[in-house]
Amino acid sequence: MATSETIPGRKGLWGVLADRKALLSACFAAVGAGLVLVGMWSAGAGFWPILSAVTGVSMMISVSAIAGVCWLGQRRLRRDLAIFAALHGDADDSTFLVDGTTMRLLWQNRQAAMGGRVTLHEPASLLLADVSADPASLAMRLHEKAHAQGRAEHSVALIGHDWRLRVRPAGHGRMLWQISDTKHADPRDALPFQMLQTEEAGRILYASPSLMTPSAPVPRRVSDLFEQPLPEPGTIGTVVECATGQRHRGLRLVAPGGADTLILLDQDTATADPDDSFDALKILPVAIGLIDKNGFLTRVNEETRRLLRLRHDAVPRFCDLLEGLGRPVGEWLSDIRSGRLAQATEVLRAANPSDDVFLQVSLRPYGTDGELLAIMHDATEFKALEAKFTQSQKMQAIGQLAGGIAHDFNNLLTAISGHCDLILLRHDRSDIDYPDLMQIQQNTNRAAALVRQLLAFSRKQTLQFETLDLHDMLADAIHLLNRLVGERVTLTLRYGNDMPAIRSDKRQLEQVLMNLVVNARDAMPIGGEVVIETEHCALPDGLKRDRATLAPGDYAIIRVRDEGVGMAPATLAKVFDPFFSTKRQGEGTGLGLSTVYGIVKQSGGFIFVDSVEGQGTTFSIYFAAQPAQAAPAPSAVTAQAPTVPKAISGGVKRSTVLLVEDEAPVRSFAARALQLQGHDVLEADSGEAALEILTDPDVRPDIFVTDVIMPGLDGPGWVAQVRDRFPDTPIVFMSGYAEDSRVAAQSRFGQAVFIGKPFSLSEFARIVNEQVRAVTQAA
Repeated sequence: MATSETIPGRKGLWGVLADRKALLSACFAAVGAGLVLVGMWSAGAGFWPILSAVTGVSMMISVSAIAGVCWLGQRRLRRDLAIFAALHGDADDSTFLVDGTTMRLLWQNRQAAMGGRVTLHEPASLLLADVSADPASLAMRLHEKAHAQGRAEHSVALIGHDWRLRVRPAGHGRMLWQISDTKHADPRDALPFQMLQTEEAGRILYASPSLMTPSAPVPRRVSDLFEQPLPEPGTIGTVVECATGQRHRGLRLVAPGGADTLILLDQDTATADPDDSFDALKILPVAIGLIDKNGFLTRVNEETRRLLRLRHDAVPRFCDLLEGLGRPVGEWLSDIRSGRLAQATEVLRAANPSDDVFLQVSLRPYGTDGELLAIMHDATEFKALEAKFTQSQKMQAIGQLAGGIAHDFNNLLTAISGHCDLILLRHDRSDIDYPDLMQIQQNTNRAAALVRQLLAFSRKQTLQFETLDLHDMLADAIHLLNRLVGERVTLTLRYGNDMPAIRSDKRQLEQVLMNLVVNARDAMPIGGEVVIETEHCALPDGLKRDRATLAPGDYAIIRVRDEGVGMAPATLAKVFDPFFSTKRQGEGTGLGLSTVYGIVKQSGGFIFVDSVEGQGTTFSIYFAAQPAQAAPAPSAVTAQAPTVPKAISGGVKRSTVLLVEDEAPVRSFAARALQLQGHDVLEADSGEAALEILTDPDVRPDIFVTDVIMPGLDGPGWVAQVRDRFPDTPIVFMSGYAEDSRVAAQSRFGQAVFIGKPFSLSEFARIVNEQVRAVTQAA
């Protein structure tokens, strides 16, 4: 049974008067009694005294009725509370009776009273303060749901325990709340020392059971257990006093990315000599060591031996065990001893060459003989995440740099190649300067290929996608690949069954195969076999590998496998990094595999590598399967032909071309090429200049030829401003690289084509003539 203090019906006279109905009744009773007295005192004085007496008697009768109702209500409440006390008074769950109108507590059982969270007549929503940001609204929603459905529940999974509230109607507008708080079995409870783990804001994540008083509320914050501040991180020896009155010697640890941990040694240790405290620390699952004034690691626990790979009888110098500080570790120790260094926590690398272990080391003075206490945490995973983040930023920066360089370099190559083509028009093969001009043109093409590698790495090259049959494509490429491998290496091609078509750029896919085959050849200096095989693979559940996720569906796989020396795990992790190469100086640029990766990713594919030292390496490329019908292949471009198509003639009107290009050499070459075709050329060096030319209503260009990337207003930008005036004018976009956000803008315009730099005179003239001819024929 619950004690009488938990039943509000037994509050005495003042408790009854505190009720608003009882207070109102008392007022009416006082007024009625006064009227009766007035009537009696004025008896015989006429009609009004009699009326006063009658009114007073009536009011007293009404008051008596109201008082009787209140008394019956209080009696019924006491009876109901007695029933609740009999049913739930000794329940293990905290049980409350809540007034459905005022949302205040009417009764609580013994378990709830021991928690001491809320007292009677306080808002019940206070019980939800730790599990909801808006406890009042949550309580109202639960009551509404319980009224409608007969019950309502709300559960919250907390660290170390599960909290659940059940609400159901209890009659007469009341609600019964039952709160269960189930604690999980925690292996930390069995540790031979007490421990407290908290968040940065001071909220307790875990506390050893012995730190808590059974009859006291469950501590939520550090201030619930300790009055004084916690020791500084990495310090030992500070005596802290718990709310239970026990005194402990504390050791506070802050792991990288983890919780703030306070380890409390037993009471005997708290009063013992600090020099003897280290023996008690040997049982801790934290790496701790003692460094003497000469820098030797004299005393360590088992966790330190495990992390640093130390023998039981070893007494090494601390500076010989760790490195990576950027200066001698011994100087760091000296600065800490002398107080010259305020920051005594660093992340160092274990000097053991067979391991790649990083430790966060915190040093604090210990004792009076120049000794230092070292507390170490394994930060290897933390450093690995940091390295991946740094690598991703570096790759992004290199990609942006490569794209920018390629864009500017392609402008230069366009000017060189274009003017070389113009000169070649005036020289035939018998001319003495013809071989020199061809050398210029050939080396320009080689430079353009190198730029394409940079663009492939940065994934900003222009790809001409088409639907490819892998068997046909490999059959065409095998002759070139055979010449690459040499005499000591055998190249074998194995076709899979029912191979689907794929969508990619044929020229770039051939480049991928060339790079992989050349790498396979170089991995077999004494010869061997390189196998290129294809396979049709169905992945109904998709595939997750190496942080890549393949959607469910059918895939065509191309594998390039060799029997070479293989790669170590450290090399395998960097195999696609730009400028990373295992070849000797001058034998490789380090761009081969990064180019492969860029082409495959820009094509929408995936590439994975498997390698075992001494057994060989396999590269696997996955492309999504395409429908059987092949899309029409794009027209081939010729980047080396110095000839020029015939000028437009045969009755076709002379065309006007608006040429917009910010690079003067490129604009000069393009203008001369168009003039050789019989076109009138209007030149503009920016988008703003083009708009100014078009302000003249008499200017009606037949075609726009514009660069995409320009200072100020770019190509798609200025075209969009005049498109309503020239809706049918064809557009030729030029760019040094196909930046998706810019070049995709051409899809907004009809009759728009794209040509990538560098381009030859004949290619440029052909594309412009085709657009002009199409408009002329349509007219």
